Amino acid sequence: MTIERPMFPPREIETYEPFATPDAFCEALVRIDRIGSCRRLVFAVTDHGIPGRPARAVVAKLVVPAELMAELAQMIAADRPEPGAAFARLPIDAVAH
Repeated sequence: MTIERPMFPPREIETYEPFATPDAFCEALVRIDRIGSCRRLVFAVTDHGIPGRPARAVVAKLVVPAELMAELAQMIAADRPEPGAAFARLPIDAVAH
């Protein structure tokens, strides 16, 4: 028995910000951790709080599917504000896998 699915055109997913998400200034990508099929990008700033002992303070951690890393790099290099095809193909629950 075959279950046929109706063919619908792909839907655009609306992006909205339900609450104010703060910006975090970052001056360095200090680490990329592997978390299963995802990567955690760890961003930091230099903290000069202790004289003579500057340190890096982590200000943001971003977890993304590994398959998007190349697309992110291309977007940054091309200074493109809009996502490319990789984001359009990513299922909503991609990180859950």
